Amino acid sequence: MGGISPALLFLMQALLLIAGPFLLWRLGGGRHIAPMVVIQILFGVALGPSLLGRLVPDLWGVLFAPTALAPLSGLALMAVVFFAFLTGLHLDPAEFRGRGGAFATVALSSMLVPTLLGGALGWWLAGAFPGMTGPHATPGLFAAGFGICVGVTALPVLGAILREMDLLGDRVGRLALGYAAVNDALLWLLITAVLAWSTADGGDPWAVAKVGLLGFAYVGATVLVVRPLLDRLLERVAPDGRMGDTAVVVTCVALLASAAMTELIGLHYILGAFIAGSAMPRRYAAAILDRLEHFATLILLPFFFTLTGLKVNLTLDDPAQWTVFALASFATFAGKMAGTTLPARWTGESWPDALRLGTLMPCKGLMEVIVLTVLLEAGVLSGPCFSAMVLMAVAVTALTQPMTRLAGLWRPAGGTAAATAGGRRGGM
Repeated sequence: MGGISPALLFLMQALLLIAGPFLLWRLGGGRHIAPMVVIQILFGVALGPSLLGRLVPDLWGVLFAPTALAPLSGLALMAVVFFAFLTGLHLDPAEFRGRGGAFATVALSSMLVPTLLGGALGWWLAGAFPGMTGPHATPGLFAAGFGICVGVTALPVLGAILREMDLLGDRVGRLALGYAAVNDALLWLLITAVLAWSTADGGDPWAVAKVGLLGFAYVGATVLVVRPLLDRLLERVAPDGRMGDTAVVVTCVALLASAAMTELIGLHYILGAFIAGSAMPRRYAAAILDRLEHFATLILLPFFFTLTGLKVNLTLDDPAQWTVFALASFATFAGKMAGTTLPARWTGESWPDALRLGTLMPCKGLMEVIVLTVLLEAGVLSGPCFSAMVLMAVAVTALTQPMTRLAGLWRPAGGTAAATAGGRRGGM
């Protein structure tokens, strides 16, 4: 390593990964263009073989040689575990109650329409470009995984975008967050099924059913047994609702134990982390987020993005990669817009509000990258397909904010009255 000690190399990597994206976002004007997560993903991709590895191969070989990545791997694993946990904390089942049939219709349609469209596209791609499928994927498994990737909406990143656009207090913003929460819940159910399918020996239906049943049994045990225990335990160690040292340790132990359990079952540890987050007592959610969220997103996540970026290898002269990127981007926009805008309009929203909802839902962000990483590790996606889909995630997430602003500028004739009437009919 040219005389650089392992400790110094790690500290140089950490300094670059933590400070670089934040400075680009905060001081370089990036916050006026895209959310922080987009800058982080792009920074990770830029450090990979697609850019830095080609421009400065000697430096890249020193900074990111295989032997230098071992310390990053553990931090990246912790980053994605904590992020999945925080996503589960953001998902409050109480938000789904009392929303009515209109909310349920749009929420389900916004996930199912793009997922089905993506599944059909994935089935075609498996035949047209066999190199896009992973080593363990049948056409059906690849289509299912690809469909999920197209259908994803990232709840935490959408929340960040709404906050930056000052829409968190707006009725449309609250509706979009509710739809995204339902999308996330459906996402983890679908991922559970696909992982059970991919990890079962030879796709044996009984093996698939066994892994799936174990997964759902674990979810049931968490809701019926673990959640009440956590409630009582946190009440004892944090009676005032503040997360002291003991409460933080209890929370992290529950998180890591849940992740280990789903990994043991045969599902992914990320699923267990998400379940742990959703099982935490709601009255402690804000305090836990306050203690853990900034550290996880600003300090740990850059290590995950770097390892992700090292897996992204965009080949400029590979038509298959660019075809997958273009078709997946189109399917995401078309599926999310059609699956959200039209049902929203049919259930009483005005056209401007329905369009704004439709432009918000394609937001992918980190959730998409996590799903892609899971499917890559499960052998459902190939490396080239993974690279094309990461690029798609960055593109559609970066376009979410400007497209929503553009949709908000459109007003039909008599739009003010119509929008007000539509808002009353489509209320939360």
